[in-house]
Amino acid sequence: MQSENAPKVPEFYLVALGLTTNALWEFAHSPYYTDHTSDLSYLFWTRMHCAVSDALILLCAFWITCLATNSRHWFMNPSAWPAALFIAVGLNYTIWSEWINTTIRGTWAYSDSMPMILGIGMTPVLQWLTIPPLLVVSLKGIGILSAGRKNTPGLQ
Repeated sequence: MQSENAPKVPEFYLVALGLTTNALWEFAHSPYYTDHTSDLSYLFWTRMHCAVSDALILLCAFWITCLATNSRHWFMNPSAWPAALFIAVGLNYTIWSEWINTTIRGTWAYSDSMPMILGIGMTPVLQWLTIPPLLVVSLKGIGILSAGRKNTPGLQ
């Protein structure tokens, strides 16, 4: 059941906003990784690769939450548990991914300046405690703005 105020394709807004905010975050926390002194083309490629991966994680977490709530518009609901589930799915995947990629695979490494708890970098954890809640609020805001446009002549 679609909420009257919800955006028709919330995944589009989620991915667009998620890709943008995660790209900014990935570039901003580059100094916490050992490769931050690499050439610009390498940094651009790796940080955008990470941002696209983050957007896909967001999308998967969104769809898992949709399945759990039986709604693609769960973010319009005032209940906190769907948002908590959305954040928890992404956060748990991120913690696992950071561990496997730094400890087992050696895909990337933290610089000495990375704050860590139990061997996990805290900037990726903070990323998933910050960006997804902002996206939930943004999706709800887009839904509210969409509802206002439906009732305003000439803005449909």
